Amino acid sequence: MNTLSIIMLILGLLFTIAFVIYTKKIGTKTNAKGVKSILTTIVAPIALLFLAVYTTAFSVVRCAILNNPEVLVDASKKLQENERERQAEASKEAVKNITADDATTAPIVGNADGKVVIYEFFDYNCGYCKHGNNVLNEVLNAQKDVKVVLKNFPIFGEMSITPAKASIAAKEQGIEKMKAFHNALFKANLRPTSDKDVEKQVEKAVFEVAKKAGLDVAKL
Repeated sequence: MNTLSIIMLILGLLFTIAFVIYTKKIGTKTNAKGVKSILTTIVAPIALLFLAVYTTAFSVVRCAILNNPEVLVDASKKLQENERERQAEASKEAVKNITADDATTAPIVGNADGKVVIYEFFDYNCGYCKHGNNVLNEVLNAQKDVKVVLKNFPIFGEMSITPAKASIAAKEQGIEKMKAFHNALFKANLRPTSDKDVEKQVEKAVFEVAKKAGLDVAKL
C-alpha cells in the first residue's frame, strides 16, 4: 500500500469516527429549529458519512488496482468484447436494411436459390469495381451454388446515376439480357468527354451499350 492510499484510508477512518461521535454526542442533543436544526441533524452527518465512505472506498479500490494491475487489462478486454458485440448487432441490422429490396429492385445473377450469397456494391465507373466484377464472374462460372445480389452504389454522381437506373430497369427484359448489359457496362467507357450536358452524354453511351447487349432501347 503506497503513501496516498494510506493517507486516504486514515482520512476515511477519521471521517467515520467523526460521524459516529457527531451522531451520538452532538446531533442527538440539539433541539434547534429551522435551518440550524436541518444542518446539524441531517446535512452534517450525511456529509461526514459520504466523506468516510468515499475516502475509504478510494483507498481500497486504488490499492486493489495497484496490487492487481491485470484488472485493468481484463476491463479493457471486456470493453472491447462489448464493443465487438455492439458492432455485430449493428451489422445485422445493416444487413436487414440492405436486403430489404432484394425481391423488388436488386437484380440477381448466378443461382437464384444459391446458398452462398454475395452482395456486390458497385459503380460502373469505378476501376476497382470493374476488376471485382471479373473476379465474381470467374466465381460464378466455377461455383454453381452462388447467388450474387447486385447493389448499385453510384458514388461518382451524375455520370453514374444513369447507368445505375438503366441496370435496374434492364431486369424487366429478362435476367440474361440484364446480365449481359451489366457486364457490358463495366467494359464500356461511360465517362463524359466534357462538362457540358453530362447526363445526355452518359445516357447516349448507356443506350449504345444496351443496344449491343440485345436490349430493347425504347423499352429501357
